[in-house]
Amino acid sequence: MRTKITVAAAALVAAAGIAGAGAASASSTPAVPTATPIHFAHGATSAHVSGHVAANGDRRYTFQARAGQTATFHLSRSTSAMTWTLVGPTGPSVHNAHSPRQSDFTYRLPESGTYYVDIVSTRSASYDLSVAIPAAASGGAASGTAATSATQTAAGEKIRFAPGATSTTITGGVGTTGAAHFHFDATAGQRSVVTFQDISGKGTWSLVAPDGSPLHTSMSEEQGHATITLPQTGSYRLDLQIPSGATYTLSLSIPRG
Repeated sequence: MRTKITVAAAALVAAAGIAGAGAASASSTPAVPTATPIHFAHGATSAHVSGHVAANGDRRYTFQARAGQTATFHLSRSTSAMTWTLVGPTGPSVHNAHSPRQSDFTYRLPESGTYYVDIVSTRSASYDLSVAIPAAASGGAASGTAATSATQTAAGEKIRFAPGATSTTITGGVGTTGAAHFHFDATAGQRSVVTFQDISGKGTWSLVAPDGSPLHTSMSEEQGHATITLPQTGSYRLDLQIPSGATYTLSLSIPRG
């Protein structure tokens, strides 16, 4: 009887040890970061969040989007040790820490639902993340002339084409978001000539085709002046990324073929 009790006690001790090891393993599992929704103000097409990440920390944000929308991300960070990832509603990641585009990234969202943005850093750092998702702009062929003015719409400012004109210049400034958004219509094969200058000397711009393909990004060397042959007929998006409070001059020319 004593032998049976001893064996039973040993079994209980062993079971307790296994349970304890399991509990310890579970407690050592990294906690999933709390997700913070990115809210867009009524009628707004962009929003930004800022914060601080501790060394080896992680901040997670979410936003809702529809399939076919194009999202532009701009991350200002205090250290290159900080990276970010973008994961769709059903995964996998569409932008990760190995991507060279850690400051600016434009992507046509493939599905409707909740998207996740994770910001991580191996060193303590601060950040400011801007997300712009212009509403779908109506397509249509351009007249082949450039605008003399820009009209505000939900997708940003539409550059309209005035009779007889082939170029226009727009001057302005940006608020705390540090971004300005424009769109214009053009036909496949036309050439667009973009000249850009901002008072800070640190601004950049990007051009996105109607299907969401990036034609020019903030990583391109030709930020002051560039000529781009437009591959499709439809509405093109032109986004400026400028330090908050800076003013800019943007010239767009679409010569007749």
